[in-house]
Amino acid sequence: MRSTSAGWTTGRIVAVVVGAVLSLVALTFASLGGTALYMATADDGYIDLGTDRYAHRTETYAMASDSFRADKEMAGLYKDLRITFTPDKAGDPVFVGIADKAGMQRYLAGVQHVTIHESSSKGDTQSKHSGAAPKTLPGEADVWGAKAGGQGAQTLNWSVKSGDVAAVFMKADGSRGPSGKVTVAAKIAWLPWIGAALLAAGLVILAGSVVYLMVRPIRRARGRTA
Repeated sequence: MRSTSAGWTTGRIVAVVVGAVLSLVALTFASLGGTALYMATADDGYIDLGTDRYAHRTETYAMASDSFRADKEMAGLYKDLRITFTPDKAGDPVFVGIADKAGMQRYLAGVQHVTIHESSSKGDTQSKHSGAAPKTLPGEADVWGAKAGGQGAQTLNWSVKSGDVAAVFMKADGSRGPSGKVTVAAKIAWLPWIGAALLAAGLVILAGSVVYLMVRPIRRARGRTA
């Protein structure tokens, strides 16, 4: 007859630790997958990037962002951007546009404006560019890849393309003093598939850990009765 030792043997301790680690990994994967799936379906799949914490204002005619490569952000996973400009005064007519760097520079050449580099609770770090009022109203310019203008909060949707781009915020009538908050949200390419894959992997690992923890005691019990 085969004999086995009772109590918490090294083998049992290792089995419990391995099972616990596998369960933790499984729950982490499942949680990440569930979160990704929720984010992919909520708000039409747009994820708020948390840019609306600070207000922006200028006494010039326009505010421009630094140029950026949206196609390089998040390892190139940004699919679409949604940019909303909410004026401090709800009745103000405002404009928001996004253009490639060359187009933005072409439109703002000779226009007094600021470029915003960073923002904090203390205000914007910005560069001021001398000039005059725009010769063409922003909504009538042909440089924009996407644009929105009108009274109150305005939102543009832009499908991410390669190259340097910049966002510009103005009053729709081209007058001085645009001010307000900017909200940027993004769609992540393949997010539903990534979420589904993580969730499925988590469930598979969890099932495997349960089977692992169940099989060892069964084998040990069989060994005692052999």
